[in-house]
Amino acid sequence: METPGRSAVVCFGEALALVPDAAAVDDPRAPAHAAGAEVNVALDLAAAGVAVAWVGRLGDDRHGALVQHTLAAAGVDTGGIGVDPDLPTGRYAKSPAPDGGTVMTYRRSGSAASAAGPELLELPAVRDRIADADWVHVSGITAAVSTSCAAALAALLARPRRYRVVFDVNWREQMWPDGNPAPVAALADRADVVLVGADEARRVFGTDDPARLRALLPGPELVVVKDGARRALAVHRDGAVTERAALVVDVVEPVGAGDAFAAGLLTGLVRGEDVGRCLRRGHLGAAAVLVVPGDSAAPLPEHLLDLDDDAWATLRVSADREAV
Repeated sequence: METPGRSAVVCFGEALALVPDAAAVDDPRAPAHAAGAEVNVALDLAAAGVAVAWVGRLGDDRHGALVQHTLAAAGVDTGGIGVDPDLPTGRYAKSPAPDGGTVMTYRRSGSAASAAGPELLELPAVRDRIADADWVHVSGITAAVSTSCAAALAALLARPRRYRVVFDVNWREQMWPDGNPAPVAALADRADVVLVGADEARRVFGTDDPARLRALLPGPELVVVKDGARRALAVHRDGAVTERAALVVDVVEPVGAGDAFAAGLLTGLVRGEDVGRCLRRGHLGAAAVLVVPGDSAAPLPEHLLDLDDDAWATLRVSADREAV
């Protein structure tokens, strides 16, 4: 049960401005949309009616103001945001790749977000929000942004703690020049719920086998493996597995779908739902984002969660957000 005036979830991480193309990533006045993994999760949670706060650092610039306004307009608590008078808000662009994928171009080095450290968590506005939250959502991206960000993430994951942590691995090779996934794996094992794509699991942990992943991550209550368009499964601490099939989706653009899955799963966790229903919420969230060009979207109708397995298996989500 959520208490009025507090956030059930606090998202901590890097905010970015999504600009129209790679040529605009060096333009601090380019038109943009709010983005960043934890920003996406916060927006998707708010769209689902979950009380959520986003905490982090933004530049005192046009793009920082845009991110803050977007979050606030969506109903996200922005009282824990720090504004840096000197460092800029990071930017990125998405471009189509020849193979049909997406090429990402970033300008995040030296950003306001990269200067976040453990001291941010001690600011009263941030400390109090985290202390009142049931869940904190973070990702491995934050650990790669800077050493100070990694230290802040380690502090959030330190035990004992009252809140529970969802950690999305979000492995990005380009952010780890030495290619060593050990720091992300170590942080993941301190979380209560770990989210990882099957492809990421192979790169970070050397396997996507549920039993082997559970052995490598003994700490979390749940290890959730997102197996692309096939399924998602949750491995419980006792080795039991809960699995739910993914939806058939007419994909428009994939970026943000993993964040939407996290938001859907978290929505169910906040509401105390069983793990199978939480996984279905994740699939619905991901499908909603896969059929739009942006990084976040309102969830699909909730009644779809109650379909029987046969109806769920035949459901198709089209580019006009129709589920048939």
